[in-house]
Amino acid sequence: MGLRVLLVVSMIGLWFVVSPTSGYACSCAPPGTPAEALAESELVFRGTVTSILPADEAGLLAVDFDIETVWKGPDAETFSLTTQQDTAACGYPFEERVEYVVYSWNGVDVARCGRTAPVEFAGEDLTAFAGSVQTGGGVGLPNTGSGGLVEAEAGEDRLAAIAVVAVVDAMLLGFVGARMYVRRQDARQRETRVDGT
Repeated sequence: MGLRVLLVVSMIGLWFVVSPTSGYACSCAPPGTPAEALAESELVFRGTVTSILPADEAGLLAVDFDIETVWKGPDAETFSLTTQQDTAACGYPFEERVEYVVYSWNGVDVARCGRTAPVEFAGEDLTAFAGSVQTGGGVGLPNTGSGGLVEAEAGEDRLAAIAVVAVVDAMLLGFVGARMYVRRQDARQRETRVDGT
């Protein structure tokens, strides 16, 4: 009985690994230097969060900022950006009335990956940008658009997980099959003994 339960549990585990709807937590590459992050972003500024509301698109939050300084991007007094509602989906956990140094790789979204941080923890960035002037939209450096994001799960990792579960399932099936074979042989031998007596 215990083997059947173990087999069912392992088959369910395989279904979750193979299922296309399975979700994975946010995974980030270590952030680069402030200069590298500036080069990879379309919008970099210092501003205070004035409001956080659900965005028009499900699963997103609209975050409004009053702008103090823009180091890269259009000159504006306010910006409204989006971030994922769930930090496991790389959403940044902004708080109202807190001042941030914000990096947006595409000028629209902000992710937990990268150098976005409250001003009190952004000393390296503020030092690197001290004396810098607003760039008016570009510093002539390439924009990779990655924003520090990496794939949550590489294809090789998924294939390895599927292979492990498949091997375990095959071993369990072999073990269960062997036990059933032994039980049938025992039953036949008992029948033979009964018939012979």
